[in-house]
Amino acid sequence: MTVRSSAWLLAALALLPQTRAAEASPSRQVLVTSAADGGPGSFRAAIARANADPAVTRVVFTGRARTVALAATVEFTGAQDLVLDGNGATLDGAGISTGPAFRASGGGDLAVMALTVRQAPAEGLTVEVPPTATGVIRVWLSGVDILDNKGHGVLVNDQVDSTTTDGVQPNGAGSAASVAVAVWNSRFLRNGFSVSDRDGLRVNEGGDGDLWIAARLVTADGNAADGIEVDERGAGDVRVDMFGARITGNGVFDPADLDDGFDIDEYDEGSIIGRVAFSTISDNYEEGLDFNENNGGDLRVDLWLVDASGNREEGIDYEEDDDFAGGGDLVATMIGVRANGNGVDDGDAGLKIREKGLGELNVVLSGIETTGNLRGGISIREDSTGSLTATINRATSRENAGHGIDLDENRAGTTDAGNLTASVTDATVNDNGLAGVRADQQTPGSGALQLTRVELVGNAAGATAGSGVVVTVTP
Repeated sequence: MTVRSSAWLLAALALLPQTRAAEASPSRQVLVTSAADGGPGSFRAAIARANADPAVTRVVFTGRARTVALAATVEFTGAQDLVLDGNGATLDGAGISTGPAFRASGGGDLAVMALTVRQAPAEGLTVEVPPTATGVIRVWLSGVDILDNKGHGVLVNDQVDSTTTDGVQPNGAGSAASVAVAVWNSRFLRNGFSVSDRDGLRVNEGGDGDLWIAARLVTADGNAADGIEVDERGAGDVRVDMFGARITGNGVFDPADLDDGFDIDEYDEGSIIGRVAFSTISDNYEEGLDFNENNGGDLRVDLWLVDASGNREEGIDYEEDDDFAGGGDLVATMIGVRANGNGVDDGDAGLKIREKGLGELNVVLSGIETTGNLRGGISIREDSTGSLTATINRATSRENAGHGIDLDENRAGTTDAGNLTASVTDATVNDNGLAGVRADQQTPGSGALQLTRVELVGNAAGATAGSGVVVTVTP
C-alpha cells in the first residue's frame, strides 16, 4: 500500500491533539504520575504495561511527572498504535550509557506531543519499522523539543542498514511499508555531536513504499549534520510539504563532510514531489536546500517565499540524476525566493538547478533575489539529452562573483539535440564578476534568449556572453 494523498497529513497537523486524544478512552490509557525511572506510576512502568496489553493506546504524563531521569532506554514493542502525551514533561537521557532515550519497534503508528527529550547518548527518539511491515507507518510529532542528543534527534528508520550511502542494495532495503511523518510546532536543536552524519530529524525509507514528510512551524538549528534529512531508497516517491520552517546553522561537526539545512536524497525508481513555503533555510555549513533525485523519476518541488542565504555552498541546489543517471524531468516554480551571500567555501551559485541525465528541465522563477554570492547568482543547466526551458521574471542578481544568470544547455557531449529557450523580463543584473547573463547552447540544437526590460550594468565580462544562442533585446 502506498500513500497517494496528503489529506491525512494536513488533517493530522491541524487536528492531532483532538483526534488522537479522543481515540483512547480512560480505560485504555495509562497515567505517568511519578518522575522516578521505575516503579509504580513511572514512565517505564507505563510502557511495560503497553507492551503487555495491546488495549493500552495512550500514555499520559501528569503534573507530578515533570523530568524523568532515565538510566536506560525505554522501548515500546507493542504492535498497537500509541500516543505519548507529555503534557510538558521531559525525558532526560544523560544517565543512559548507550542507546536512545525512547525506542518504538512494534510497527504501530506513534504520536508524541508536548514532550522534551534531551541529552541521550544516541538518538532522542527512534522509530524502527519492522522488516515485515506493510501499509503505512505514521509518526506524528506535535509540540516536541528534541535537544542535545548525541545521535540523531529523531530517527525514523525503514532501512536494513541506514549507514549505507548512494542507495546501495540490499543494505538499503527495508520493508514494503510506506513511511509518513508529520511534524508540528517542534524544535530540533544541537543534536548529533558524537559521530559524523547525525541529524536533527532523519527519516529513512527502503523497500517499495513511499516516504511522506509534512512539517509546519518547525525549527532545526545548530545540529551537527543536516537539520532535516530524508533518505528514500528502492521503488517509491518522496512527497514533501513544508511550511513555516526555520532551518539554520546546521552541519558544522565533520569538517571532512559538512552538511546541509534540509537534505532530500531519492535513489532508484521514484520522484521527489512537493513544496517548501514561507521558510528560512540559512547559515548552514553546506547547502541550504539540497534536493537530489537519482535514477528514474522526476524532481518537482516548488518554492514559495523561501530565504536561503548565508549558506557556505549553494543556497538552493536542485539536481536531477545527481549521482546515478536514469532519466526524469526537473520541473519547478519558485516565487519570492532569496539566495544571497552563499558560497564562502564552494558551490556554483546562490540558486543552482541542474538536470544531468535524460529528461527535460523546465523552470519558472519570479521575484528572485540572488545578491552577493561568492559564486554565481542563478545557474540553470541541462546536461545529456533534453531541453532547457526557463522563464525568469522580476529577478535581481547583483554583485555575485560569477555570472549573474547562467543558462547552459550542455548535453555533456551527446549527439542528440537539446534546445535552450529562455526569457528574462523586468530584471536587474548588475555588477557581477563575470557576465550579466550567460546563455550557452552546444550543437546540435538551437538556442533563443529574450531579454525584456533587463538592466545590465557594470558586469565585468559584459552584459551577455555565451555561444549558439540568438539573443533578442527589448528595451
